[in-house]
Amino acid sequence: MGALHPLRVPETTDADGILASLKRLVQLELELGLAETRELFTAAVTAATLAVSAAVALIASLVLLLAAALAPLFDARWEHLVIAGGGVFLLAAATLGWNVQRLRSLGWPRRTPASLVENLRWLEAQLRSRLRLR
Repeated sequence: MGALHPLRVPETTDADGILASLKRLVQLELELGLAETRELFTAAVTAATLAVSAAVALIASLVLLLAAALAPLFDARWEHLVIAGGGVFLLAAATLGWNVQRLRSLGWPRRTPASLVENLRWLEAQLRSRLRLR
């Protein structure tokens, strides 16, 4: 009977290369997903904060316009109240409308799902090429 020789296993196999690449891809996908979510959240919070501020300014302008409407009853000057109230009303209404439109136009992240599909195609191609080599 001959001497037994230990089985020589290469240090890095093809499977390890695919697994390491796959691990790196998962990390990159998570980073991309977090970045897109953070970007979406920041845009939504900014638009909502500006919309709330515009709503408060709109209410204040309505108070000024109401004071301007009641000023002649008390023989008070009303012109400056109409100018200030009307100007703030127009600015606040435009800001509120713009922010509502901005909130409605926010969509789901698009880059992450597209990247996932691309990575799945890459993984499929890698696995097919490994099976053909064997």
